[in-house]
Amino acid sequence: MIVTFKTKASGNLIYFKDVAIKLLALMGRDDKVPSALFAEDVAAALAKLQHGLAEIAREEQEKVKQNENLAEQRVSSATTKAYISLNVRAEPLLEMLQKAVKKQCPVQWE
Repeated sequence: MIVTFKTKASGNLIYFKDVAIKLLALMGRDDKVPSALFAEDVAAALAKLQHGLAEIAREEQEKVKQNENLAEQRVSSATTKAYISLNVRAEPLLEMLQKAVKKQCPVQWE
């Protein structure tokens, strides 16, 4: 299933539901789809999302440091899936929320 984020401040964003739910949780929202943020609530949600993503980035850096020795010992395989962090996946949503704050627009998702 997919979740589409919409605002008049920018184009639509499409996320897989599992990623969208994680991002919504970081914004302090529940997993209710569809739902929305009022224009006056977007800035607070953006700040919470940025703070949560910063925490995740710190945790990922610690894991990388702990696993450096293991990674050097492993042989990379062509069938290994590339890992894309939540921080990378969140970039378009961060940009959307920033534009919505500037233009004082609500954000909805369905």
